[in-house]
Amino acid sequence: MKSTCLIAAAALTLLMAPDAQAASCGGRGCNNQDPVQTGCGSSTTVADTAPMYTGGTAELRWSPGCRTNWVRISNYSGGDSALRITVWSSSDHVGFVAPGTPGNHWGNMVHAPGCARGEVLYVDTNGVHRTARLASSDC
Repeated sequence: MKSTCLIAAAALTLLMAPDAQAASCGGRGCNNQDPVQTGCGSSTTVADTAPMYTGGTAELRWSPGCRTNWVRISNYSGGDSALRITVWSSSDHVGFVAPGTPGNHWGNMVHAPGCARGEVLYVDTNGVHRTARLASSDC
């Protein structure tokens, strides 16, 4: 009975653990790809955050397995225009346009083994143009 429970617990742990090998790309091969669809978004850290005037937070995310960064906007309350999301490293640059609707949004990835920067351009509900700027600790 005890060994059956241990085996079941081990199997459950394996099913719940994110599979680092599940990513379908790596390095520059991930440029301009969706972090969720490629599996790069499964085990990430937040490199930097910036509050957004209209509500929500811009985050510069880092995937050590894929060696990429991207910008994610969480809990966005919405605005008068689309979100223009840009992320870049010293050698690569990726832009993405997301809807200005409330919710969570993210842009595509850029290969960034060192310094990565990101920004979100948006128009708030009063028609004012705003920018949220982000940078990794290696910048």
